[in-house]
Amino acid sequence: MTEIIQISPKVPEAEAVAKAADFILKGEVVAYPTETIYGLGTDVFSKKAIKKIYDLKSRDYGLPISVLVANGSMLRDIVDEIPERAVALMRRFWPGPLTILFHVKDSFPKSLVTNTGKIGVRVSSHPVAAALVAKVGRPLTTTSANLSGFPPSLNVKHIRKYFENRLACIIDAGEQEPSRGSTVVDVTDETMRIIRDGAIPADEVIRCFQKS
Repeated sequence: MTEIIQISPKVPEAEAVAKAADFILKGEVVAYPTETIYGLGTDVFSKKAIKKIYDLKSRDYGLPISVLVANGSMLRDIVDEIPERAVALMRRFWPGPLTILFHVKDSFPKSLVTNTGKIGVRVSSHPVAAALVAKVGRPLTTTSANLSGFPPSLNVKHIRKYFENRLACIIDAGEQEPSRGSTVVDVTDETMRIIRDGAIPADEVIRCFQKS
């Protein structure tokens, strides 16, 4: 049976966040709100939990999954380097819906990484998501809470329709506004590539990059 945790989307209650974090630390999958849509979160270092997410979503195992970090320190724990050209984007758009690709350390789980050794990372501006990743104390997956190829979930009703009672927990922070998801960029090379145009317009990201 899926446990539903009601929570304030603006000032998340510490007890509710701790309860959801405990599910994640036990290797379970939790649906939680982000600044764009509801996502599925679990401990990135739990192989069993990562497999659960791929199976729940019917997602191809070869497709990477982005992650949330709480801050720069957590980011440095998982990536080889933070290129100077990425710093301006982080300062301008983090916390927020900009996912930046980085080369990861060898210790990072390969199942989440692209075939080029990169992973998408962002710091969430949603109070609940930010509090959750901070409480867990390690990066969380942030793949959309839906079946692969289907529309994203904007509320608990959508999540339950996709997954019924197969999730351990859903954090209910109310209805999310329709969103295009995060904008995804790759700055691991000398130039920047827009991988996916999303909530932050590509031209804003390009202007920021050109000024850096």
